Amino acid sequence: MALELTNTLSGKKETFVPLKAGEIKMYVCGPTVYNFLHIGNARPNVFFDVAHRFFEYLGYKVTRIVNITDVDDKIIHKAKEEGKTSLEISKLYTKEFLHDMQLLGVNPPNAHPKVTEHIPDIIKIIEGLIANGAAYVAPNGEVFYSVRNFKGYGKLSKKNIDDLISGSRVLPGEQKKDPLDFSLWKPQKSDEIAWDSPWGKGRPGWHIECSAMAYAILGETFDIHGGGMDLIHPHHENEIAQSEGFTKKPYVKYWIHSNMLTFNAAKMSKSVGNIMLIRDFVNQYGAETLKYFLLSAHYRSTIDYSPDHIRDVQAALHRFYSTLGKCEIAAKLTGVQAPPSTGENELARMGKEFEPKWKAAMEDDLNTAKLLGYVFEYIRLLNGYLDKKNFKATFQTTAIAKEFLDNMAKLSKILNIFAEKPAAFLADLKSRVLKDKNLDEAKIQTQIAERLKARQSKDFATADKIRNDLLAQGIQLLDRADRTDWDIVF
Repeated sequence: MALELTNTLSGKKETFVPLKAGEIKMYVCGPTVYNFLHIGNARPNVFFDVAHRFFEYLGYKVTRIVNITDVDDKIIHKAKEEGKTSLEISKLYTKEFLHDMQLLGVNPPNAHPKVTEHIPDIIKIIEGLIANGAAYVAPNGEVFYSVRNFKGYGKLSKKNIDDLISGSRVLPGEQKKDPLDFSLWKPQKSDEIAWDSPWGKGRPGWHIECSAMAYAILGETFDIHGGGMDLIHPHHENEIAQSEGFTKKPYVKYWIHSNMLTFNAAKMSKSVGNIMLIRDFVNQYGAETLKYFLLSAHYRSTIDYSPDHIRDVQAALHRFYSTLGKCEIAAKLTGVQAPPSTGENELARMGKEFEPKWKAAMEDDLNTAKLLGYVFEYIRLLNGYLDKKNFKATFQTTAIAKEFLDNMAKLSKILNIFAEKPAAFLADLKSRVLKDKNLDEAKIQTQIAERLKARQSKDFATADKIRNDLLAQGIQLLDRADRTDWDIVF
């Protein structure tokens, strides 16, 4: 099956054909570094890291660029609030962004270009746009892009230029000629960071920054541009206008956009305040839970953060790592050759078909949700088999367990999940769930000891009451031959 991607530019799924055989050049819009990132910001970073890993799995040489916007109105505003310089703010939050990506185990891109490192490239493109008649200089030195001079404007967002003009106007004090025109170079204000330019001291507008960094590193035309759907208009639309207005060549072949995260069904936004920071989520639930959560829906679908949804994710991971742990035990057992059962034949077939199935899901528009469905179909069959066998190993049991472990080791390198040690992960998950439920493990152990005494004295009513009380709190007791264990019930 050929790789197919939904291209925002065409509005449909297309067979991916790279500009150069065997290579993919990809630019992903990164953060504006003025604050800590929330879990909505994590989604494109996690997703495009997985896309990069999968493209390499398919054999492509991938160049992935994730920019850092370190010059912006928001940074300037934050600096004024805190009595610092813009560069101090951007340096601090660049460091925090990189720390968050490290927490999530996101592979660093091939480059993290910063706006401050590409001012000459920005000036070069603006000069070219002015020379091409695509931009003009206002009397105060501000440079604007002339939207109406670019015939393809709106082709990405499917917005009609006449609809965009409705209700728009040039505000008092603005020097642009048309309400749709946007700023490429802003004249310096007395307390703002600025660079020399042919139009006087100033700084770049937001949109031109990405065009310049992409052009400088990836060239005039590249394969994939990624980012969140909220960037389609105006940011990515303006990028196309600038870049194609400058080079007179197509800017990007495939535009891929991930959808938004909602917070209890409402849009997640710093301005509204209904956000959860990446580091706060990781501290409460763990990085594995966040990554699984973000990959559990197709990237083009919205995904809602809520306590119930996170409990579902924890339950899924609990099930996965419990199965992985069983397989680690089963794979070390020795057994005799025996005729394969129907269940063993089915699992052997599943083991052989698993990689082609998840590969096909990923080739079908990077469908991580469908892939995870295959994982749990595999687990369902495997658990039914292992629990029935009760670890009385035959040759087939060991082979089936080893194949599952091998399959998951390969998949974990693509998804950047499922690579934790089962015992350590499950212990950590238990601890987090207990803390979330405000339960004390020492008290649980005391209740288990009290139940054991009750059973020994044949006070089964008390023993049953302790079991039921714990079960009502989401704690299941598991009686073994020589002890009683406990586990979380989701």
